Amino acid sequence: MQKKLRKHINDIQLSIERASKETLNRSDEVTLIAVSKKKSIEHIKYAYEIGIRNFGENYAQELEEKVKKLNFENMIWHFIGPLQSNKAKIISKNAHWIHSLDREKIANKVNSECNNLNKKINGCIQVNISEESSKYGLRPKELLDFADHVKSLENINLKGIMVLPSLAGDSKEQMIKSKELIDKLTKFHPNANRLSMGTTNDFESAIKFGSNMVRIGELIFGKR
Repeated sequence: MQKKLRKHINDIQLSIERASKETLNRSDEVTLIAVSKKKSIEHIKYAYEIGIRNFGENYAQELEEKVKKLNFENMIWHFIGPLQSNKAKIISKNAHWIHSLDREKIANKVNSECNNLNKKINGCIQVNISEESSKYGLRPKELLDFADHVKSLENINLKGIMVLPSLAGDSKEQMIKSKELIDKLTKFHPNANRLSMGTTNDFESAIKFGSNMVRIGELIFGKR
């Protein structure tokens, strides 16, 4: 299993390097987040031993259980699933990053929980870039106002946005729109320059269109 994982991770890292070279004026590195939801402790340990440091989880309880069992040095946990108020305490305690901030109520709750924990958390705003009613995230035109609110919260470091372009729609157009959005955001908040975009099916395209954070699960760990 470890041998197979090593090959998968090496192949992905080579693909990331190739895609990065095709992006004009790229000055930042691309962060590879291994989406480890529903994966075993053993799988995650192997990935860590191979060199992966960023892991993504979608469910609060699963995140909490894994953090307890995998308290390794420099391990960074990203919460990438939908946020619920009643899970804010667990997520705030166990995650280093939240990618799915999209409501004032939940942002305020996370900020309050982090205040109680005496910690700061990195936050990305989830934008519904395809504007599909079935998807989470705020509308693109709501981004700047919400970013100002998040920035005003003392315990959340505004880092950028997360998007999930529709594979069925015009993903190229949505990726271009996402890059334009992050560029607009950084004019007002220069440190909020992280564009979390791209998964197993589209990460190379996402990097070419400006993503500097990709969330890959199946291509690393295999199908569930």
